[in-house]
Amino acid sequence: MSGDHVTSPFRPGYGKRPLVFGGHEQAIEELTEVFDTLDFGENHSVLVSGLRGAGKTSMLSLLRSEAEERGWLVISDNASSGLMERVMETTVPKLVDGLDTESKRRLTSLGVWQFTASWEYQDRRREVRPLLRDDLVALSRAVDGRGILITIDEVSSGKVRLRELSRFAREIAHALEDDVDLMVVFAGIKVDLDELLKQEHTTFLRRSKDLDFRRLSPQETKHVLAETARIGGRPVDPDALDRLTAISQGYPYLVQLVGDYAWRADPTGRTITLRDAEAALDRAVTAVQSRVIDRVYLDLSEKDRAFVRAMAEDDGATKVSDLVARLGVSDSYVQVYKKRLIDTGYVVQAGYGQVDFSLPYLREYLRDLDDTSTAAHRDDPWSEYPAPPL
Repeated sequence: MSGDHVTSPFRPGYGKRPLVFGGHEQAIEELTEVFDTLDFGENHSVLVSGLRGAGKTSMLSLLRSEAEERGWLVISDNASSGLMERVMETTVPKLVDGLDTESKRRLTSLGVWQFTASWEYQDRRREVRPLLRDDLVALSRAVDGRGILITIDEVSSGKVRLRELSRFAREIAHALEDDVDLMVVFAGIKVDLDELLKQEHTTFLRRSKDLDFRRLSPQETKHVLAETARIGGRPVDPDALDRLTAISQGYPYLVQLVGDYAWRADPTGRTITLRDAEAALDRAVTAVQSRVIDRVYLDLSEKDRAFVRAMAEDDGATKVSDLVARLGVSDSYVQVYKKRLIDTGYVVQAGYGQVDFSLPYLREYLRDLDDTSTAAHRDDPWSEYPAPPL
């Protein structure tokens, strides 16, 4: 017997905070406690690393929500060009506008900001170019007893971006030296975060709490799937839960995606069944290959691509010695690219002298590349009607 249509509780959209967050429970608890106590310990700065779709952006969303619920001021942006200007000219003024009257009075008394008679933001009172560090200090004093959370997503290792991030980090470092109650969180792929740590003015980030987002364990995956469905009002049959866990392989984006497809397979059903899980299989895998894996592959250099395609010849872990033979290169050459790919999160050490893929369905994607290209040409209905030369 079927019930009413109920909206899916799964959230596979980019950066959306899942109803149930898998993994990193202790870190989340520690960081959330800081929002309550202002007792930072090692948590003034946090680096969130991991491959695409592993939950980095969702983690930032969760931290922002928890901070805002406790009255913290939140500055959120990504590491694209113009970060400093956006924060200084748009984000900070919006925060100031949202302050209560008493906090605005404190800002006025500090001689940093000026307001109209109705307490609307008018301008900064400065004869020199304003600095972010001074804004952070002033805001911190104006909202006594509350902190400031800054989250910066999509850290890139491009030289221009890194220079801007270095300047941004310098301002934060100065604010921390002035005892501002501040937490900053940078998120990106590990190789990009490693490059950030090499820049000027980022020394304080080398002592950051590190959160590495990869795959969930089978038990964590089952918990996320079952608990999310329960919150939505439907239990998951045990065999369906096992199947959905196997399909998702603990990859956070795929967990949400396969759960969503299974839910929508029969949105009026009282439970999520094995049939619903099977209906989600092809859709979910096809979606993750086109939305994530294809982009991952395009991000790789030609040599990185050769490395992973050589790995794809094996059904399981690949011996480094086999890669040396297949690629016709030295062991030291293979070690360099092995480290690069491990740092990006797409490859993992799989025992002594072996590597394996960490991103589910990457192996299958690579094996299909040549076949897909050939089939697409063979099945193209326009192949017999080539465009005339111009």
